[in-house]
Amino acid sequence: FWLKRQRGTRVAPPSFVPVRGHQAGAMSMKLQKRLAADVKKCGRNRIWLDPNESNEISMANSRFNVRKLIKDGLIIRKAVKMHSRSRVRKNLDAKRKGRHTG
Repeated sequence: FWLKRQRGTRVAPPSFVPVRGHQAGAMSMKLQKRLAADVKKCGRNRIWLDPNESNEISMANSRFNVRKLIKDGLIIRKAVKMHSRSRVRKNLDAKRKGRHTG
């Protein structure tokens, strides 16, 4: 992490060294996200944790507590992102007309 020292230069150590993987002041809710993903049978990226209720969510340390938060609506399973094929169809139409052939 420290900057390499070049000849004849002095490098002062940074005054603020961030903790790896965490923002300063933010609570880590990795456990709750993992448990919620397992309870809702989806991936961790599909789970939304209410940022306004971070204190209450961070207190949940069991599947039972996570289920209760899901029931209360503090933890939500996000909808599947749409993967549109409109650009593909447009490109195929152009290829049928002989475009994009090199």
